[in-house]
Amino acid sequence: MKNLIQTGLLLWLVSSATAQEAQPQQPPKTVRIYEWKDLAQQQTLPGQVISMDGFSVLKIENTNETPQDFLLLKISDPSVIKKAQVFYCELKCENVSGEGSLRLWSRFPPAASGSDVINARQDDHLHLSGTSNWKPHHLEIIPDEPAGWPRFWPNQFEVGLYLPGHGTVYVRPVKLLGVVSSWWSPQQAGLIGGIGGSLIGCLGGLIGLLVSKGRARNFVLASVKCFIVLGILLTIAGLLAAVLKQPYAVWYALLLPGVILVFVFSLNLHSIQRRYDELEIRRMTSMDATGS
Repeated sequence: MKNLIQTGLLLWLVSSATAQEAQPQQPPKTVRIYEWKDLAQQQTLPGQVISMDGFSVLKIENTNETPQDFLLLKISDPSVIKKAQVFYCELKCENVSGEGSLRLWSRFPPAASGSDVINARQDDHLHLSGTSNWKPHHLEIIPDEPAGWPRFWPNQFEVGLYLPGHGTVYVRPVKLLGVVSSWWSPQQAGLIGGIGGSLIGCLGGLIGLLVSKGRARNFVLASVKCFIVLGILLTIAGLLAAVLKQPYAVWYALLLPGVILVFVFSLNLHSIQRRYDELEIRRMTSMDATGS
């Protein structure tokens, strides 16, 4: 029954290792890709959609020296906004006079005072000038709110392009990077694994002690079968989490303990039943010998 006692220690060590490995921040993942050819079918774009280098590219051109603002993209989907961290795009410039800029704006609902003023905040921007080949650019979303405001999410993001004079800018499809909704955080995974591993370790030790003494047969067999079922459910949940692309701290914390539970308790179930049968036969044999 040594394996049953070792199972809890193994699960505890595994959960601790999982928590330590999962501590680094997960890099942002692609939440949504905005293809210009698709957007052109839904709305009027401020430029021409062309095909270039295998991409659908938005061509923005200012043909005079009058400054112009171009609204490239507007996002108002709450489920997307709550995941957003970074807007990523690749730009190419041709003969941009002066200093243009690509800007990201967050627009908020009216303030708690009931004001009808449209509240906006420029989160990030980058400067464009002259002629350049394709370059990657990131527009970061600043998490803090204006001073004195209650904490709430923007209800709209806007990506705009400003050209102070003549020039042409080419924009490849925009990617929205952010966090994918996770079932729990790496810290919570460590806590769940530590508590779960400790409980299973204690129950495993109790089961091993009861089996060695031949007591509480029904309780022991029922507990072992429950652990096997629990292991199967955890394994299924871990595989599902992996398919749904949950973070490492989610699917690994489910899958590995599940496999260990199924493997260890399934292997020991037959030996536990045989141990109780042997003890029962000995007891009956002893009773017969005493009776004779």
